[in-house]
Amino acid sequence: MKRRLVILLTITLSSSNFIFASTKQVEIEEASHAESFQYSDPVGGRYRTLTILVGGKVVRALRGENSRGGTFERIDPPVLSAGGNFVFLSQIESGEVEVLSGSTVNHEVAYCELVEVRSGCIIARETGEFCGGAFTKDGKWENVLYPEFNLISEAPKAKKYVDGTLKFSESPVSSFENLLACDPPGFNNKNYYRALINQNSFNLDGAQRERFEQSFKN
Repeated sequence: MKRRLVILLTITLSSSNFIFASTKQVEIEEASHAESFQYSDPVGGRYRTLTILVGGKVVRALRGENSRGGTFERIDPPVLSAGGNFVFLSQIESGEVEVLSGSTVNHEVAYCELVEVRSGCIIARETGEFCGGAFTKDGKWENVLYPEFNLISEAPKAKKYVDGTLKFSESPVSSFENLLACDPPGFNNKNYYRALINQNSFNLDGAQRERFEQSFKN
């Protein structure tokens, strides 16, 4: 198997007419396909945006802020599963908290995400010991908390939200946007999506509901 690491040019612009900008990209080539991970919108040594590309085409742009979701740490080279189908990402959420003395201190929480490269689906977002795991050759994430964590079966599905196995929240892994990436609406799951729409689980307005219903007819 051939593995090649390429660090693309970092460009920084500064003048009275430009805002500082920087983009760093890490590309891994294995077998017949190439995945690349582009970090942009830098802040404090981390990045607000991580864009996943496959074959030069954007799959999904993941975004976060210091106090909401967290900013991305650049992992170079990327931590990929054996077949290159999944990637391990790191986000740091930070903010000020008040201590007993009444003063405030900066507090950080480190999260890891396991993402399917070709869909951009966030399969898991955890902290602590879960993040100390490793990809196995048989498609699992071996870790202390969930030794048999299956990267395929654990992916969010519309059915899981209908039957109550999963709940929507503000977490990136439990968002409507992530569900669409993990389980795109289609013939096999349209009834589950209709149930979620009828329950107003997504808080969609009338126009959004109509467009969603129309997508099942096309």
